[in-house]
Amino acid sequence: MTINILIDTILTMSKKMIFIAIPVFLLWLFSAVPICIAVEGDPCADPGITVRNLSLDDKWYKSQEGQCILLKRNYSFTIKPKENIGVFSDMVCETQFCPSLTYTDYKFSDENGNCRVKILPGCVLSDM
Repeated sequence: MTINILIDTILTMSKKMIFIAIPVFLLWLFSAVPICIAVEGDPCADPGITVRNLSLDDKWYKSQEGQCILLKRNYSFTIKPKENIGVFSDMVCETQFCPSLTYTDYKFSDENGNCRVKILPGCVLSDM
């Protein structure tokens, strides 16, 4: 009889420990994941964001004081943090197709975090 009571007591304590341990573990797990993500930072900062021209025709692009470069349809360029790149409709980079967009603007359109964005007709930025 004493052994049965002892076994029942141990089983009851084990069940209580499991009911306490599982919520504590889940609480720790959900609080640790955001910390890991925050420490990681911006995964696109080093390689930059690849921007592909999927508008209907060729465009030109120009960084701050750089030269005007042809951006053929289905070709791409890379933008890094602290850069502004304008996309133009003419070869002398005077007629803007898109306003001068920053790295943050392109990063906002990169919904899946793979550092790739596309420019669609009408200067619509979309995830690629």
